[in-house]
Formats: sequence, structure tokens, C-alpha cells
Amino acid sequence: MSLLTSVTNYTLIGPYENQVSIYHANGLVWATIEQWCSALKAPYFLPDMLRNSVEAQAALLKGGPYTAMMGTSKVYRWPPIAAALDLWHRNWMVRVSKGEHTTMPTSLRNESEQFARNVSKLKAWGYELQERELQAAINSKGSVQTSSSVPMDVAHAMQAIRTLAQATQAVLEKHESEILEHGEQLDQIKREMPAFRSPDEFVTIKQRCIERALAFGKIVQGRMNLTQACGQYLQKSGAEKGPLQAERLDGSAIITEVATWQRKDIDAAIKHYMPELAAPN
Repeated sequence: MSLLTSVTNYTLIGPYENQVSIYHANGLVWATIEQWCSALKAPYFLPDMLRNSVEAQAALLKGGPYTAMMGTSKVYRWPPIAAALDLWHRNWMVRVSKGEHTTMPTSLRNESEQFARNVSKLKAWGYELQERELQAAINSKGSVQTSSSVPMDVAHAMQAIRTLAQATQAVLEKHESEILEHGEQLDQIKREMPAFRSPDEFVTIKQRCIERALAFGKIVQGRMNLTQACGQYLQKSGAEKGPLQAERLDGSAIITEVATWQRKDIDAAIKHYMPELAAPN
């Protein structure tokens, strides 16, 4: 792995008009994982994802090097970071298409949805940043065609970035359109899915378990199943009761009246017995 020399540490404006501290060497922009994440205002889970992915992505790319050492710190150029973001976004959309995102902890799901909407904007910023810095480095030394003082690695890197930018421009535009469409689809899914219905509406515990795809017959405490345990919890907590609802007992022709509770109170009871399941919001 190469060691960077003649490095300048400077501050620029990030994609959210935030100040970003990065490194500049030979007309190329470098930064640590932490610095790139700070620039992107990345959610809490992204640094670990990048550390696990960016080395492999860098090895697959042509036109490197994309990783280097600066003292004891490892720094990266933008292309492998963008490739790792692509990989995360593809995996995220697969989870959404299968409905698996609804079982994620609330904070993780919310931050993932927001970050997914911004991926296209962030990638475009990174590529524009790299090309802008290369252009500035070349302009400061004169034209590549007329000046022999411009380092060849800068000229080659500039050409590589230009070629990459041209090749990916159409893809980025299409990707941005898809991100917007996916955002609209996610909003539509949240409006239509039973799990996201009004938290104040009164329903039976069994109905709420069905809406959230939970096994209401699962034993959660002693000999009580989930519906029985939640009913006891709601009674003891003094939660507001709704109108009784006629319901046929499982495996029986007998119809009985069952208490109803607000969805938000039932969700709290479910979380009490199954804390690993966050209530949808």
C-alpha cells in the first residue's frame, strides 16, 4: 500500500453545506472512513459497513490506487466509497421488496430509509468533488498538453476521472430517479400496510398480532400465550378499553365478546413480552 507524501489538510463544503475536513495529495482527494462518514452525515451503522466493504470494492476497481496510508491512518479516494454505498443500497432495496425492513428496529429502519433517499445526491457530490480538485490541480500548473511540469499521475488520474464521470452520468441520473420512485413506494407501503394503521384505533389483541404478522398463540409467560399475556398486561396497566367485539373462539363454534384496545397500547404490551420487536411508526 502506497504512502502519501506532500499531503495538505484542508476544509471544504460538503453535500449538506457542512464543513468537511479531508486531505489533498497530487491533485487527488483522500479521507479516512470517519471523515467520509462525517461529510455524508452518515447514519450510525454506516462506518462499520464501509470498513467491511470498501477494501473489497477498491480491489475490484481499475485505475487505482484507491487506498493509501497517511502516517498511521488509512485513507481512501471516493470511488470505492461510492461502490460500497451502491452495494448497501442494493441490499436495502432487496430487504424492502421482501418486506423485511418492517421487522428492523425502528431507529435503524428510519435512518436507513432517509439515507437511501439521499444516496444518489451523495454519490454525485463525491464524483464532482474529485473531478473539481483534479481540474484545480492541473489549472494551477497549466495545460496538460503544453506543460511538462504537470505530474503524469495527475494527468492520468484526471483522464480516468473524466472517463468515469462520462460513463456514470447517465447511470447516476437514472439512479436518482429510481431513488425518488422508491421513496414514493415506501411511503405508499407505509400507508397501505396493516402494521402502520392508526395507533389510536381500538382493535382486539389477536387482530393486532395478525396485522404485525406475530404468532398470537406463542407462549410468552408461564402457560399464557401472547394474546392472554397482553390482555393481562393491559388490564393491570389501566389502559383505556374500547367497545367489546364479537369473536369466534379458535377451533370452536362459540362466539364470545372480546375486549378491544388502542393499537399503541397493544404494541406496548407486545414490546413488554417481546422487547426485540419494535413497534412500527
